[in-house]
Amino acid sequence: MNSDPEEEAELPDEIGEAASEGDFESVKAWLAGGTASAPRSVNDVDVDGWTLLMCTATSNATTPEYVEFARYLISRGAAIDTQSFHRRSTALHFACMHHREADAALVSTLVAAGAAINLKTNTGKTPLFVIEQASEWTLHIVTTLLRAGASLDYEDQQGSIRSFEGHLNNIYRDNMEQRVHVDPLFKFVASVRAAGSWKAHCRLPHKQILRLRSLVARGRTRERLATTRAIRFIVRQGDNGVVWNILTYWREGG
Repeated sequence: MNSDPEEEAELPDEIGEAASEGDFESVKAWLAGGTASAPRSVNDVDVDGWTLLMCTATSNATTPEYVEFARYLISRGAAIDTQSFHRRSTALHFACMHHREADAALVSTLVAAGAAINLKTNTGKTPLFVIEQASEWTLHIVTTLLRAGASLDYEDQQGSIRSFEGHLNNIYRDNMEQRVHVDPLFKFVASVRAAGSWKAHCRLPHKQILRLRSLVARGRTRERLATTRAIRFIVRQGDNGVVWNILTYWREGG
């Protein structure tokens, strides 16, 4: 007979709280305090199924020190995609709930470590859809997720398809003061949606340059309409391979 996983919790509440509150030395001391017969693991969970990485990511006061500690845990073998027992949230879900510069850095760290971008909670939400507020760093978080392959839609518990645009509308409606940060998100997401994928979105500048270059060559527009000196240089090139060489080094990742 299998035991209830909640009865096997090994991470003490006070150690999880220490990780959330930034008392990282206490966490390291606890990890080092195990014995051969009772080792302590970076992947031990508390009664709710939370790991140290999840506790670190859920802080309401994330600083660069939290990001460094997350990297430390990952270097110790922390499992990136462990899900909590009840809500089925991961460390990436928790990190996406916040909107400071360090939160954006933490999201990037987790994604770089291989976090599952489209893993769902018990309500079907992926990390993109747990974003609750908009700030100057939210665009960075959204860009990181979309670049890694996040879907702009998810299916809820009732089988309805929910769009990220609708999610942004809810953020806008709940806090009108965030309009200055939500509007750029709408424009960015609309471009990715219209392009059909992140890669196609990143190719748009390539296509725009080639289109402008073609128009200039046929005398149908003027070089001065190019937005920068670099683009003006590109569009004035002939069929000498320079343009193609430049665009080859212009990576699709943006």
